[in-house]
Amino acid sequence: MSTEMFYVQMHIHTSESSRCGRATGAEMARACKAAGYSLMVTTDHFMNANINCDRDLPWEQKIEILFRGYYAAKEEGKRIGLTVLPGWETNNGGPEYLTYGLTEEFLLDNPDIADVSAAEYLRRVRQAGGFVVQAHPFRRAAYIPDFTPDPTVVEAFEVFNFCNKSPEFDEQARKMARQYGLIMTAGSDAHTTDKVSGGAMLFPEPIYTMPDFIAAVRQNRFRLMPQPLCGA
Repeated sequence: MSTEMFYVQMHIHTSESSRCGRATGAEMARACKAAGYSLMVTTDHFMNANINCDRDLPWEQKIEILFRGYYAAKEEGKRIGLTVLPGWETNNGGPEYLTYGLTEEFLLDNPDIADVSAAEYLRRVRQAGGFVVQAHPFRRAAYIPDFTPDPTVVEAFEVFNFCNKSPEFDEQARKMARQYGLIMTAGSDAHTTDKVSGGAMLFPEPIYTMPDFIAAVRQNRFRLMPQPLCGA
């Protein structure tokens, strides 16, 4: 694929790991490849969110389930030529944070991380070198408590979310992001294969590792693609 056509999808859910997921990691990988992506990041729901397991399982088993969809997608990605990287999406009493750049080792070292306050979660993630985007900051839904986004605690807002039900949610996010100088990202938030084409980001060069991905995002070396890709 041309280096001028390096499309990235950084918000994807899988049925192995997210209770609300309706397609496997392999199916999501194939859909992203068909849509024209070169890189897909799995962001399945965290232990304090809609993870696809019994909440009473031991912490180590929860970690394995959280990354199950990622590993399935990664294996399929190797077969079809799609880079797959891991992340996750927390639910911190209202705000939902997309977290990138951390691994199973971080979670093993922080067995209480799903229960700490949002401020403590963000502190530990930053200290460990992670990158946090607030997902759909102004979304209003039955499962989200009423809250006002705090743009001072994250580096980035997701300002295009393909699964938002109202364009007003994205418009409010863009307005606040501009006001506070935040990085603005996009994502499909897809739980089904037919939604992966929306919320793409276009990078000027190939990215194969999470450190390179985070560096490119922090340096704003990308363009948001508000319209769905035509490949899907």
